[in-house]
Amino acid sequence: MDDKLKRRGRQTEDSTDGVFAIEVATGKHLWQYRGKTIEHRTIAIGDNAVYFIDSSITADQRQAILQQDKTRFQNLSDEEKAKAEAELKTQDLRLAVAIESRTGNKLWEQAVDVTDCSDIGTGGGKLSLLYHNNVLVLCGANANGHYWQQFMSGEFSQRRLLALSAGDGKKLWSKDANYRHRPIIVNDEIIAEPWSYNLYSGTQKTRKNPLTGEDEAWSLMRSGHHCGMLAGSPNLLTFRSGFTGFYDLNEDAGTQHFAGHRTGCWINAIPANGLISIPESSAGCVCLFSISSTIVMEPREEREEWAIFSSTGAKTPIKEAAFNFGAPGDRRDDVGKIWLAYPRPAPERVTSLDLALDFETAFSKGGGWVSRNAAATEVKTDSVSQAAPEWVYTSWADGLTHASIPLLGENDPPARYTVRVHLAAPGEGSDQNRADSGPRHFSLKLQGKTVLEDAAITEGSSEVQVFEFDNIEVTHSLEIEESTAAAGNGQLPVLNGIEVVRVDP
Repeated sequence: MDDKLKRRGRQTEDSTDGVFAIEVATGKHLWQYRGKTIEHRTIAIGDNAVYFIDSSITADQRQAILQQDKTRFQNLSDEEKAKAEAELKTQDLRLAVAIESRTGNKLWEQAVDVTDCSDIGTGGGKLSLLYHNNVLVLCGANANGHYWQQFMSGEFSQRRLLALSAGDGKKLWSKDANYRHRPIIVNDEIIAEPWSYNLYSGTQKTRKNPLTGEDEAWSLMRSGHHCGMLAGSPNLLTFRSGFTGFYDLNEDAGTQHFAGHRTGCWINAIPANGLISIPESSAGCVCLFSISSTIVMEPREEREEWAIFSSTGAKTPIKEAAFNFGAPGDRRDDVGKIWLAYPRPAPERVTSLDLALDFETAFSKGGGWVSRNAAATEVKTDSVSQAAPEWVYTSWADGLTHASIPLLGENDPPARYTVRVHLAAPGEGSDQNRADSGPRHFSLKLQGKTVLEDAAITEGSSEVQVFEFDNIEVTHSLEIEESTAAAGNGQLPVLNGIEVVRVDP
């Protein structure tokens, strides 16, 4: 009996058999629609209509969809055709309905195939309906955001997005979108974590890989504990990412955090009317945070923030890249170049979206990574040709003796690069401009050849130095060596940042 019911449209527990409208101003009952099994999550309100999915279709409506699907069997082998026809028998077919919101008149009804839009993988994901700009999107909305391991193992690979025209209910497009949590619509994009798709065509959004320059899928990564779903505005996403997290869609530099505070387990960071309101909803949860209160945030003057960038593409061969040693996170500069921190800002849970860098580094005794407060550290770059942003010089590798940076893959031919080296060791706060220990003197080698005999960097000074070296031949990795010069008085070498640009095709 259950199988027969499914063939006529699935029935669910969280549903109703009727939808009605009441005029807000007068309380007058305007109309009522009587259906069969209308899921709560599939009711959406458009400009002049109410849309929903009813789980009951007629035998004729089902047969019409089956006939449409069978047209694609013509070029299949007998074995493939038999498999496809078997799959048709398990299709999830339901009825999409549009009702004029003022009168209750039925505008249209359309049988739709929502197979794999819901109940896919761990946590399932109940069927949901979204509306924006005359497009209806059917998707799955699971109630738990923890399933990164399941996402990485491919459990959600067939989780489907289906777009219909709100004008007549006809199918616009559908695709297996491999998304992890409930999608949202921002502007003309469907952000189906961790990906983004064009609302009207289903085309997946791409961006340039910061290492190879090749197009790759746009992605966002939530680090740490990440229950709950995304909330969005035209410029900003909010969510839980260990702490309260943000994603600046215009900057597109990665996930940022407001530490000491967490959002709730579903959706309670609400962007609206120029503010972000986050009602307290962590009480009673085992996740303890120091700020347990309602928070409202307002716009402020623009300033750069550290972020965690994600990437799914290859890491070699590198076409152009910038690395910021010791930095607490990633940033884009004024021309859009992203400076990737090394060591990488490690998420609490490793995901398939981590932009891991396979560097090898070694330090002299007493050396390590140094990071200053970028907002409180004075750095002067105005008079320095090809200087990086000031914040690049507020962190560095202190006492680095060797670094190996892969630029080419195992099967890539040798290539030549321009290498730009950034050096400074500024003070912070009360240590600003402290130079009582004298300058640091050290030498620098690239690919085993000395390129700087005696670099001199004054400890605590706001001055920076930039050196550029052309036609450095690389067969696999860029090999960097630093050593204290004879006049260095035991001071450790420094290295703030490296830029590489491939100069041959």
